Amino acid sequence: MKRKITGLLLLTLSALLINTAAALNIREPFLCASIQVNECIDGRSCDPVLAEDVNAPTFFRVDVKDREIEVYRNAPPSKVLAQTEVEGRLVLSGAEDGNDQQPDGTGWTLSIEQDTGRFVLAATVLQGAIVVFGACTEI
Repeated sequence: MKRKITGLLLLTLSALLINTAAALNIREPFLCASIQVNECIDGRSCDPVLAEDVNAPTFFRVDVKDREIEVYRNAPPSKVLAQTEVEGRLVLSGAEDGNDQQPDGTGWTLSIEQDTGRFVLAATVLQGAIVVFGACTEI
């Protein structure tokens, strides 16, 4: 009986590991979550911060087909200006104009590992950057 339970447990764990390691389907919209956010200032080091402290998204939706990234439901999506696949990574980039609350515009690049869904997002502003590490999954 103990062998059956151990075997069943190993089979279940193996199935979970296989499912979590499945490649991300980039042909359909997917959801990304920020795990670690860092603020980097020219002449200083990078420091960990909360996403909301630097106006970084906690979650965002990526639609490769429509070339859009939706951060807030009540705001227009960010347009993907460039998109390419490099050695198993999907690389998207774009730029946003500043506004009255944030006069400095930003350029950004999002690099997603297609086999694991893990990502790095870098958003640059005048003499600074926000670097976000996280993971994406199918919706």
